[in-house]
Amino acid sequence: MPLCKTDRSTLVISAGYTNALETAKALAKNLDYLHLVDDKKANQWLGQEFDAVIFEMYEGFSANAFGAITGIIRCGGYLLILKPESWQDDSLFLQHFSHCLNSSDHVSFISPALQNVSALPVPKKQNHSRIYATEDQKRAVSSIIHVIKGHRRRPLVITSDRGRGKSAALGIAAAQLYHQNVSNIIICAPSKNTAAIIFKHAKQCAPKCQLQFYSPDELQHKKPKADLLLIDEAAAIPIPLLTSFLKRYSRIVFATTQYGYEGSGRGFAINFRKTLDELTPSWNHCKLKTPIRWGKNDPLEQFVFDALLLNAEQAQDKQLNNFRLLDCTFVKQDKNELLGKPAVLEETFGLLVNAHYQTKPSDFKQMLDDDAMSIYTLSFNHYIVAVVLVVKEGGIDTETASEIFNGNRRLKGNLVAQSLAANVGIETAPCLQGQRIIRIAVHPSLQRQGVGTHVLKKLSSEITTDYLSASFGATESLIPFWEKCGYTSVYLSMKRDASSGTHSVIMLNAQSERAEELLHEATTQFKHHFPHLLSDPFKALEAEVSLALFTVHQSQVLTKSEESILNAFANEQRGYENSLYPIWNKVCQCLTKTTSLSYQEKKILLYKVLQKKSWEEVVSCLGGHVSGKKDALRLLRQAITKMI
Repeated sequence: MPLCKTDRSTLVISAGYTNALETAKALAKNLDYLHLVDDKKANQWLGQEFDAVIFEMYEGFSANAFGAITGIIRCGGYLLILKPESWQDDSLFLQHFSHCLNSSDHVSFISPALQNVSALPVPKKQNHSRIYATEDQKRAVSSIIHVIKGHRRRPLVITSDRGRGKSAALGIAAAQLYHQNVSNIIICAPSKNTAAIIFKHAKQCAPKCQLQFYSPDELQHKKPKADLLLIDEAAAIPIPLLTSFLKRYSRIVFATTQYGYEGSGRGFAINFRKTLDELTPSWNHCKLKTPIRWGKNDPLEQFVFDALLLNAEQAQDKQLNNFRLLDCTFVKQDKNELLGKPAVLEETFGLLVNAHYQTKPSDFKQMLDDDAMSIYTLSFNHYIVAVVLVVKEGGIDTETASEIFNGNRRLKGNLVAQSLAANVGIETAPCLQGQRIIRIAVHPSLQRQGVGTHVLKKLSSEITTDYLSASFGATESLIPFWEKCGYTSVYLSMKRDASSGTHSVIMLNAQSERAEELLHEATTQFKHHFPHLLSDPFKALEAEVSLALFTVHQSQVLTKSEESILNAFANEQRGYENSLYPIWNKVCQCLTKTTSLSYQEKKILLYKVLQKKSWEEVVSCLGGHVSGKKDALRLLRQAITKMI
């Protein structure tokens, strides 16, 4: 069978072919090829180029590695896939993948019946001697430089599909600015590996150029000064973090991939655009369209998009005209049938991609193949308007639950079930049956219309389990939403997530009597522990999140002497340090009960009494609302007076 004559080809070698790997290497002997042995290391090859990649599927299929590694093949090159003979039998995802292969006009199959296969033609090497690979890239570099040369508060957003030179443009621009004596440039990305291409191109153009790298979490808490902040793969960073960077840095560039294994830039474009319009209405946009490593309408790129559903689109706004919640249908999707309904599958995953900042190809594979995971959708006129993914947890025997509680064992999955034992401290919690909501997405045009609340209510009536749960990055907007839907906070992670910069909160909704007992025990403990935790692991927790999570703490009743101390602090000039315990006790009891407290009064009670910040830190945190310690102390006395 002759190999297809396209810009790039996919060559599949079946398991029935003797010595498949040796054959693949023989075919690629005249090529600069990569044999990917460890798919966990796929990302380390990003930014490099090869004539061919040999991708083995004998030990399983890593969708993330496949998505990453296919982007390094240069124009005219080949992807050689080595697959088992019965590779798709037990996997719905691989059935979908196989269908995409069989439907492609640019795939060559080699079977045992085919003997004399000629060597692959060697792709022509591209000329990389020019600084700019495309006019698109040249224009992007110019736009980046204009951010620092032009007016302040005019951020630039760069978008492209992958392989268009977006990250390289950031590096080239940084090098040119270095030559213009702009040296304090910070690079921020989900990981340093993600930013490797930026550093590579900056060094090539300016060997002495020294760029600083900060992860999103580090940038948020260290708050370094910068002449220019370059954020790569912004779609993989939560919008609350991007918003805080936008407020802090006056010269900033956001670059993101629209379709790619790194995460979806479409959710970023939809949601972050509103923030940009509000905070920096003069922001600019630059889109890179011309491929660099391969040709226009490349067949392999399109195959990868289809196979991994990277370009899945949600229903169009016009298709949802005359929307009425009463006319919607809520169903649990049959995964086998879903494969035969490509429009429903695409709209379902398209909603998830647009709603979440870090949707990966592995999420698509898990959605189809994980037997513990269920897919529920809400549709209007057959169009998907909301989707919720839930996964079964718990049902663990008492002996294993005890080992989890004691810290001697950790099972795969079962995030909430195990956390309730290992972190919250309820030994029997893993024995209960739970269903964890891992994703919920509502069509952007229908948000804030009660659709999400409706979906969670319908889900509760459809599922038979002890409890429903959710775990997500705690923000001031999400916590009240889940509380409104009947969920209660029971745990907040001690450490921030490195990519999101947030602490993860676990919230429960009891569905059975024994789950009610579990919820009561967990919430009682959370109420007692949280005020103490605020002065140690949560000392830097944002005021908005702290106040959203804080509930009335039943502290000991104050003695008459302590009541007198409290009154003397509030109404006289008694010192704070000599009145500390009665104040702390009163704040724990009344912070959320005292409705007359202003937001600034709540914040100073949180900062000083609960988080035990220094007076200097309190003044800094309150910004311009207090002029110094004396003013802050006055505000604190005022707040305590309202409490008593």
